[in-house]
This record gives sequence, C-alpha cells and structure tokens, in this order.
Amino acid sequence: MSVRDRLAVVDVALDDLQSGIEAGSRAAQTLHADTNKLDGLVSPPLFRAVVRHIENLQACARDQRAAMQELRRGVTRLQEELKRSNGAIRPPPDAVNDRHRG
Repeated sequence: MSVRDRLAVVDVALDDLQSGIEAGSRAAQTLHADTNKLDGLVSPPLFRAVVRHIENLQACARDQRAAMQELRRGVTRLQEELKRSNGAIRPPPDAVNDRHRG
C-alpha cells in the first residue's frame, strides 16, 4: 500500500471520527434542551449535577473538534509535502528539533 493510499485511509477514518464527534455533540445539545424542560420538576441539586455533566460533555466535544481540525491540517500538510517531493517524506520541523534536544 502506497503512502498516498494510506493517507486516503486516514482521511476516511478522520471523516468517520468527525461524524461521531458531531453526533455526540448533537446528542449533548438535545440532552441539554431536554434537561432544561425538567427545571423545577427534579430536585435542584440533581438538576445542577446533570447540567454540569452536560456542560462537561459539550466541552469535551469542543476539544475533540479542535483536535480533529489539527489532525486534518496535519494530513493536508503531509499530502501537500508529498506532492511537492514526489513521495519523499521528511519529518516535520518540530520532530527534527526534538531529536536534536534529546
């Protein structure tokens, strides 16, 4: 399997992962809206605890989205480098600097 083929597989996996992240985010939004309908129907401590957990879930979804975007940028940079170099792969500048420090 060529490097380009492997990158295509990674791209598909990232698409699948992004779909899962977005589905989780939508589920958290729905849960938040449904929980707000319970305000006054459940005890205040329970309501606050559920809202806090939902907010934590939404923060995780935002963090995952940001990590996904960074992964996509990295794959795009690698694809561009492959195009420029006719398939020769060089480590990113940070990896080279880390090896010299260690």
